[in-house]
Amino acid sequence: MESFFPFTLILFIVAVILILQSVKIVPQKQAWIVERLGKYHRTLHAGLHLIIPLIDTIRAKVSLKEQVLDIPKQEVITKDNVVVKIDAVCYFTVIKPEDAVYNIENLEYAIIQTIQTNLRDIIGGMELDEILSSREKINAKIKEVLQGAASSWGILINRVEVKEIEPPANIVQAMSMLIEADRKKKAMITEAEGKKRAQVLEAEGYKLAKWQEAEAIERIGQAQAHAINSVKSAVGDGETAGKLILGDSFIKSLEKLSSSPNSKIVLLPPSVESLTEILRKKNES
Repeated sequence: MESFFPFTLILFIVAVILILQSVKIVPQKQAWIVERLGKYHRTLHAGLHLIIPLIDTIRAKVSLKEQVLDIPKQEVITKDNVVVKIDAVCYFTVIKPEDAVYNIENLEYAIIQTIQTNLRDIIGGMELDEILSSREKINAKIKEVLQGAASSWGILINRVEVKEIEPPANIVQAMSMLIEADRKKKAMITEAEGKKRAQVLEAEGYKLAKWQEAEAIERIGQAQAHAINSVKSAVGDGETAGKLILGDSFIKSLEKLSSSPNSKIVLLPPSVESLTEILRKKNES
């Protein structure tokens, strides 16, 4: 009995260990690859699972979350023989964990090499100006080519984005000078158009002012003619009517001149009798 108790205890401990090893809890957004005697057996997804200890083993634990892979910067020669430095970033998701484990030795390294190779091919067939203005086009081409190669790896390429395109320093300086010259040119054109517009508006304003002035003179003339006709019909003599109107204007001018605080000299008509005669005829009319 004394030797039986330790043996039973050992068996109990071994049984507990085996039970604990057979129970597997897989976290959310993970997949565990199970091999049985060295061969792929099944894939465990999130939840509680039981395996056979010593026979079944966990080959790999694969994340099903979207993963971000940074593509190192590399030098690429464009179609117009300009050396640019370019890097990118890739977003992918594992959709078949068993393919990602068994169909490719190093998944991340394979993705990096595939993207860099395709970047060299795509950039090599484009000129610098086109590259700088066609990021979306480059991203779409890389994703299309990479998705074809990655389908056997059990992954889905969500998107590939070019992060930075770095031309040589002398090219950047030349482009900056070109942009500055273009801005100055646009500023000069804008200023010239503004001056032209101002001149046109000034000419139109001068034309309108002259037209209004001519219209005012015409109206004054019409008013004077109407006044002369009215006085003529009253006195019956056109010459006398003209003298009356002229005298009336002269008298009003004298009144304004004499009422001015700055006036020192008041001019009178050469003949007081003529002024009196004008006033008399005006009163009679």
